[in-house]
Amino acid sequence: MRRLYRIIVAFLFVVLYIPQSLFCQNFSAFFLDFVRHPERQSSSVMFPLRTESGVVKNAKDYQPLRFITRTSIPIVCADSLDLVSAQKEVNVSVIDMMNKKSVQYAFEKKAGRWKLASSRKEADYGGDRDFVEFLFAYSQDIDFQKKRTIFPFPYRVYKDYKNHELESKLMMPHEWETFDFVALFPSLCLFASENLSDKNNRRLFVMKNGSPYLFFNFISINKKWYLIEMEEYR
Repeated sequence: MRRLYRIIVAFLFVVLYIPQSLFCQNFSAFFLDFVRHPERQSSSVMFPLRTESGVVKNAKDYQPLRFITRTSIPIVCADSLDLVSAQKEVNVSVIDMMNKKSVQYAFEKKAGRWKLASSRKEADYGGDRDFVEFLFAYSQDIDFQKKRTIFPFPYRVYKDYKNHELESKLMMPHEWETFDFVALFPSLCLFASENLSDKNNRRLFVMKNGSPYLFFNFISINKKWYLIEMEEYR
C-alpha cells in the first residue's frame, strides 16, 4: 500500500479516464482537452455565457476554467457512467476541497459538439453533499476511515484495460495506510447528468496520469458510505 501511496503523490497530472466499455469516452475526452488547454476554451463556449458573476458577452471577456491545481484533479461519477454518456447535458461541479466551495459548469451537446453553456456557484456540491462531506470526514479522521473501509476488500491490478489481470488480492486492515483525499487532491470534479432522477448508490473515484489508473469504488449502505474495492491499471 505504501508503494501505491507514493505513486499517487508523484502524479504530475490526474485526469479522467473511462474505458470505452463503460460508454463515457466522448465527454471525458472533450473535458480533458477543455481543461488542459484553457487558451482554447472560448471556442467551446456558448456566448452569451451566463456565469456566477454575470453574463459574458464574447470570447474577449471570457475567463477560462482553471483548477486550484493542475497537478491533482480527481473525478467522481455520481451517476452510472452510461447514463452520463447518454445525456445531451452534463454538469461538472468543481469543488474546492480546502475551502469547501463549489462551482457548477453546465455543458450541452450541440450539433455533435460539447460546449460550455453556463456556470454558477452552488451550495450543495453538485447535489451530492453527503458523499463530499463523507470524503472530508474520511480524510481527516483515521478511526472513521478504518470503520468506513470494508475489509478485506478486493484490490486488483490490470494491464491493457482488464484484458490482462496482473494481480488480485484481498486488502487486509494491517496493509492499509490512511489516505487523505483533501490534502492530495484539493480540487474535485463531480460529474452528473442533467436529467438524473435518482442517483445510484455507488461512486467511482477515477484518477489518471498515463499509467497507472486508480479506481476507488464506494458504496452507500444504509445511507453510510464505504470503500469496498480498488483497481489499478498499468
